[in-house]
This record gives sequence, C-alpha cells and structure tokens, in this order.
Amino acid sequence: MFASTYNKQKLFFYLYGLAGVFCVLAAFYFKEKALAVVPLTLVVMVWGIINFKSLYFFLLALIPLSIEVDVANGLGTDLPTEPLMIVFMCLALFYGITNLKKVDFSIFKNPLIILLILHVFWMFISTLFSTVPLFSVKFLLAKLWYISAFLIVTLIVVKNEKDLKTAFWCIFIPLVFTIFIALFRHALTGFDFTMINKSLYPFYRNHVNYAALLAVFLPFVFYATTWYKKFSFKYNVLILSILLFIVATYFSYTRASYLALIAMFGAYFIFKLKLAKYAVVFGVVLFIFIGIAISSQNKYLEFSPNTSTVSQEDLGSLMTSTFKARDVSSMERIYRWLAAVEMIKEKPIVGFGPNGFVENYKNFTFLKFRTWISTNEERSGVHNYFLMTATEQGLVGLALFLSLIFTIFIWGENLYHKTVKYKSLTMAVLVSFVAILINLFFSDMIEVDKTGSFFFLNIALLVFVSRKLENSEKHDTSINNGR
Repeated sequence: MFASTYNKQKLFFYLYGLAGVFCVLAAFYFKEKALAVVPLTLVVMVWGIINFKSLYFFLLALIPLSIEVDVANGLGTDLPTEPLMIVFMCLALFYGITNLKKVDFSIFKNPLIILLILHVFWMFISTLFSTVPLFSVKFLLAKLWYISAFLIVTLIVVKNEKDLKTAFWCIFIPLVFTIFIALFRHALTGFDFTMINKSLYPFYRNHVNYAALLAVFLPFVFYATTWYKKFSFKYNVLILSILLFIVATYFSYTRASYLALIAMFGAYFIFKLKLAKYAVVFGVVLFIFIGIAISSQNKYLEFSPNTSTVSQEDLGSLMTSTFKARDVSSMERIYRWLAAVEMIKEKPIVGFGPNGFVENYKNFTFLKFRTWISTNEERSGVHNYFLMTATEQGLVGLALFLSLIFTIFIWGENLYHKTVKYKSLTMAVLVSFVAILINLFFSDMIEVDKTGSFFFLNIALLVFVSRKLENSEKHDTSINNGR
C-alpha cells in the first residue's frame, strides 16, 4: 500500500514537472510571459485551499519585499504580491461559495463597507464612460483584488489578538530587513541626498514609497509594544525599532513623511479628545479657503517656475526651496494640479475613467508651468489622490471617496472611545490613516501595494474591532437578561 502511494506521488511529481516545462516553452514560443507562471499559480491555489491562513500571512510578509515591474503599454504590476492578490480574489470567492452559511452578512450594514461598495460601484460606472477602457478595466480589477486580499481575507483570517500578532511580525521582520539594507547602502554613499533612490532598489520604486510605508506602519509598532512587559526582549526590540523608523524616515528625504510624522502626533490628541469632526470641518474649510485665495485674480500665476526652479541636491536646499515654492518637484505638482482642475471642468460627472489622467492631462496643461521634468517618462500621476479621483471618476467619485475618509475618522474615533480591549489597536489604525491621508495629498498611493494594502487592511481592522465590540455588547445583554 505504501509503495502504491509512493508511485502515485512520484507519477504526479513527473507529470507536474513536464507540465511546468511545457508551460515555460509555450511562454517562449507564444511570447506570453504569463504562461510561464501557470504551474506556480496552481501550486499557490492548492496551498490556499489547503491552508488559507498561512498563505495570507505569506502575502503580508511579501509587502515590504515586492518589486514593481513595468509589463507593457504603460501597465505595471507588483511582483509577487499582485498575482497573489488575484489568487486571493479567486480563493475568497471560492470560500464564500463553499461556506455560504458561515458568511456574516451583517457586515454589509457597516458604514465603511457600504461607502466602499458605493465607491467601487461608481468606479464601475466611470469605467463604462472611460476614455481609456483598457487602463480603466485594469484599475477596477486591481481595486477588486486589493479589497479581496486585504479587506475580505483579513476579516476571514484575523479572529483574535494572536492573529494580529502574527500579522504584525510577518510585516515587521521583512520591513526592518529592507530598512537595514537601505540604510547600509545609503551610508556607503555618505547618505548622499541624490543617492537615496538607488539605495532602495529593488524593493522600493523611490524614496516616496519607502517613506510612506515607514510612516503608515509606525503606529502599529507603538501598538505592538502594549503586548509585552516593559524592558522584556521583544519590548526592547520594538522600542529600538521606533528609533530606527524615525532615523530611516529622516534619511529618506521625503517631505510628505516628515509632515506625516508631525500630523500623526497631533492626530493622537485629536482622537483622544473627541475632536475628529471639528478637525474634518476645519480641514475642509481651510482647503476651500486656500483654493479661493489661490484662484482669485489668477494668484496661482505667481508660482510659475523660473530660472531658480531647480532640482535640489541636499536636504537643506530642498526644504528652503519648498517654502519658497521654487523646487522643481513642487512646480511639477502645480503643473499637473492645474491640468487636473481643467480636466474636472471638462468632465465633472464621470471623469475620464479610472487610470485616465496620464493619457489625457497634457492636453489641459499650462505651458507657463512646464518644467524640465514635465516629459513624465515614468508616467506618474497627478500627485494628489483627491484630484486624481475627481479627474478620473468625476466629482461624484470624489464625494464618495471623501465620505469614506471622513467616516473612517469620525466613526473610528467613536469606536475608539467605546472599545476597551482594542483601544490601542483602534488608535494605531486611525493614526496610520492620517499618515495615508497626508501622503495622498502629494502622491497617488492607494494603487501601490506598499501603502494601498494598508488602506484596506486598516478598514478591515476597524470592522474587526466593531464586530468584537458588538459581540461583547450582545454577550453582556444576554448575561443581564439571564439575571
């Protein structure tokens, strides 16, 4: 009997090997790289079916290690994380069908889930009217597999604090590894301002993605310190890592992340003192006031580039030129932001379609603001996620996205003051969202696995805390009724 089982396994091994060779040869013959990964995809699918949870934690560990790759025709992907997200989208669907009785449909009453569904639905409507259908469909599909992998699967897998700890260490260890590699390589250049991006290769596309991940994850390092006794080994490791994160952020030379660190510190007290709704109103009023002040009497023309608008080669010069609005990256942002405003005027309802900014914005630019980097060979976006949403999904899409953001802060703050066991986790999530928000003002980060994953992970964690609180309240009610 043992021999029979062994022979079957041996036969399966050889057949699988031949299938793998066949797929690789077919990939070369048909010039389709995707065929070469079919055998590996099958293995991952089987792994997911056999041990769903371990594959999920494996995906989390890959977030800091993933590599961004350009595929073709302006389309890119993150390897190996994005293919894994696609696998998880299929597995989540399979799990839902095979475990229909276990699915908690009450989740669809959660305000965050409702707003997220409406946001994605409008994205679908915008895709129907897209000026770049192929790019928009890819964008929409990517949104679905991000949500599947990091929101839906998180809610399936993460059940208790033990799972939270496993998830944390799965991200923390490889992230610290990449920080050490980056700092070591950067140190060899004397922490040269111009060499930061090369020091991050191949794990990070640029210093912005790197610094954003550091800022977004830092609150969870603070949260993790609450798990262990003071001055224990793991506690000391976490405390030292906080210092490591701050040092790494400084040497990332990324202004948005400097601002994020300051904003997170202030946000902690805002949520603590129940001031989120006032902060949201103040932020909206301030944004409108700045918009009116800049647009009145064409005042924005004063910010047009001149001969002193250059690319800076040290941090001091960069910060000085930032305050004077004279560094080239700031001018390029204004160049694209003004184009985005004109695009919104052109298509205010449904926009140009998801992922449609890059293909259309040069027809709406102001030549007066053009800089030497305006050729945009890397095909980067508007560098403001809110303007990007408005240009690609119209003002309706922007309104839905802003509603989601505001609800996260206001509803999340209320959750923080209700829960007891998960109070520190809720605060970590809210402060992490502040870091995401700051980066969204200067970058298009949700479609990048380093930070986009945390946008949906954080939503999942708020829903997780909400469900725990509801279950606790039901338990208390049943006890009281029993009396």
